[in-house]
Amino acid sequence: MDFFSGSGTTGEAVLKINQDDEGNRKFILIEQLDQHLEVCASRIYQNIKKDKSKDSFTYCELLKYNEEAIDKIQDAKDTKILLKIWDEMCEKYFLNYDVKIHGFDYSKFEKMALNQQKESLVGMLNKNQLYVNLSEIEDSQFKVSKEDKELNKKFYKED
Repeated sequence: MDFFSGSGTTGEAVLKINQDDEGNRKFILIEQLDQHLEVCASRIYQNIKKDKSKDSFTYCELLKYNEEAIDKIQDAKDTKILLKIWDEMCEKYFLNYDVKIHGFDYSKFEKMALNQQKESLVGMLNKNQLYVNLSEIEDSQFKVSKEDKELNKKFYKED
């Protein structure tokens, strides 16, 4: 397991060793930077194809939850959009325990610079809920697809 897979060297090495001795080693690569993900996945796929390997590679991403709200906040172009996101945050997302929804000061918020508004909203989100936890995938509010549920069961070897 490589928690910082970068360009995929660990995966490539495992594939090479399997090719050399007909082994059946497995690997898990974890990466959070988009530019590294593309390089890593491409490298692994190319090696499997080039070597005509019997190995396979499955690429998965965590299902975003509060991270989805952060993406929306970062993409917002103005205060009006951010206030709509705030309303959505109150209804849908997990906020920090100390956020007082009814104490939100709209006039103070509107006087802030756009970047400060974004920082303020991101700061209110519970960072422990950036992604959907395995224990929550059956909860309909997360809208986890049937395919994703099946993949998780296979990965965790649940029957």
